[in-house]
Amino acid sequence: MTLESRAARGIGWTATARIAQLLMSILISAILARLLTPSDFGLIAMVLVFSNFVAIFSGIGLPSAIVQKQEVSDEALSSTFWISVGIGALLTFALAAAAPLIAAFYSQPRLTPIIVFLSTTFFIISFGNTSYGLLQKRMNFKAIAIISVCATGISGIIGVFLAFSGYGVWSLAWYTFLGSVLIAVFTLIYARWVPHFLLGLRHMKGLLGFGANLTGFSFVNYFAQNMDNLLVGRFLGSAALGFYNLAFNLLVLPASSISDVVGRVMFPTLSVIQHDKQLVRKAYVTANRYIAAVSFPLMIWVLVAAPQLVRVVYGPKWISVIPLIQIFALAGLEQSIDTSVGWIFLSQGRTDVLFKVGIFTTVVIVISFVVGLRGGVEGVVIAYTLAIYLKAYPVFVIAFRLIGMKVRDAFAPLWSVTLAALTLGIVAFLLQISLEKLGVTQDLTILAVVTAASLLTYPVVLFLLDKELLNGIVRLLGLIRSDDSA
Repeated sequence: MTLESRAARGIGWTATARIAQLLMSILISAILARLLTPSDFGLIAMVLVFSNFVAIFSGIGLPSAIVQKQEVSDEALSSTFWISVGIGALLTFALAAAAPLIAAFYSQPRLTPIIVFLSTTFFIISFGNTSYGLLQKRMNFKAIAIISVCATGISGIIGVFLAFSGYGVWSLAWYTFLGSVLIAVFTLIYARWVPHFLLGLRHMKGLLGFGANLTGFSFVNYFAQNMDNLLVGRFLGSAALGFYNLAFNLLVLPASSISDVVGRVMFPTLSVIQHDKQLVRKAYVTANRYIAAVSFPLMIWVLVAAPQLVRVVYGPKWISVIPLIQIFALAGLEQSIDTSVGWIFLSQGRTDVLFKVGIFTTVVIVISFVVGLRGGVEGVVIAYTLAIYLKAYPVFVIAFRLIGMKVRDAFAPLWSVTLAALTLGIVAFLLQISLEKLGVTQDLTILAVVTAASLLTYPVVLFLLDKELLNGIVRLLGLIRSDDSA
């Protein structure tokens, strides 16, 4: 099977899994949002601020190093496994010991047992870190897809059952715990790899250097990704954090997930061809066009349909989240293509540069959070959105320099997708206003009509503007279907 076919098959499996996960997550979140309170969601978000920080050091970047290095010995893999397990045990102990201090920071005594419970995930998932890296290196995306979908589905069902049974915030805690633990368990089953009882640092010289810089980037990037939750929870309260977190998870994470779907395949693919810069440039631009073709119309549709979408899916008690979602939709446009630069740093083995870039972006974004607090939750969202656009250009310049590409060469091919998405937005907005003026008050009806019009408008306009892109997408789908049937 050619590298192109393997990549196409990987994108097919990864996209299918991510779509299934997003649909399940939205459904699960909608059910839990009706059974639980914004404060319940806020409490879990408070815990995740610190557990996500601890997660930075889980594996210390070694699974990604396994993918990037073209040759990895079995001795190095075994050493990686035992180092990961040792680190997992230390992280579990550290987070559990810090639980009372974290609860005191938020003035929320209820957090202590929840933090202790969730801290155990780090020791458990450490057993699957090396195996997960092996699955990626083998480009076994079918197994990864099955693992992620099963973990999301099973944990979601149990979380909803517990919420129905009156367990409150603990239903969210179990949902979070099982989602991580099941991935580790299923990964061990699918990888079919057993480590040897040996630990030799001499086998890991190249892996540790790559992993250390990647961990350094993850460390500084944590503050960019989580300082908003910490500040909103500390100064604006758990209810405000619940609104903020729901909006962020509904918009920014799916936007990044679209890039992540392709990125999970592109990282190992670009690592294989890392020395052929021309081929890397071509693959990057093509992948970015496919990402934008999906993410741009999705974000514009959400921007317009947010009022009806929130009232239909989440109910009236979440009305305050509507403006947050609309602002985040603008952020999602940039986020969906911004995260793709990580493929370049990783596949070129330049995690040292990635670390330095991470310091710059973190400073810009954290400052925006602090400034935005003056305007409440909406102020934080607006400041964040402005910050990610301000820091984007210098980051792109640095990344593209590694593969000899100019910024305009990367983004000029996105003109057709951008124009088609804007046309979708104009049509959807005018239709929404017309329906309201005609006296249509049912949110579900308006949402259905606007969605149908969007689904018709976008592909037609894109077809008129850029047949080449559509032909490429059709060809990609053809490769996926042929590989799946083989």
